[in-house]
Amino acid sequence: MQSNAVFALLAAKQRWLGARFNILAQNVANADTPGYRPRDLDAAGFERLLARSLAGPAPEPLRRTDPAHLAGPPPRLPLGARIVQAAEIAPDGNAVVLAEQVRKLAATERDYALATNLFRKFRTMFETAVGSPR
Repeated sequence: MQSNAVFALLAAKQRWLGARFNILAQNVANADTPGYRPRDLDAAGFERLLARSLAGPAPEPLRRTDPAHLAGPPPRLPLGARIVQAAEIAPDGNAVVLAEQVRKLAATERDYALATNLFRKFRTMFETAVGSPR
């Protein structure tokens, strides 16, 4: 796998986790809003994107026409929030279970920290391989 593909996958995962964290935080913020239904991102959507990326042909290497040009941003990850089926619904119609949302927030935060550490370790390994000074 090419190094730019690894960086792109890690960046896509971090964008997805950041978007999920925002949606879960909105769920917590609306815990007292009558009729509010919690939302979440579909984890299988990211897994399908990853599977397609790994199974498909190798990405074309980056090309620049001028040494001063920077590479463009990776393609945006399609995000689709969906309403989560609630196990409990309050009398006012609110379906947010705070304990569940906090658990999901903590798991998302752990996954984001893991992706950040992997990004940092891979960058350090890449710098060591090419011999760039720190």
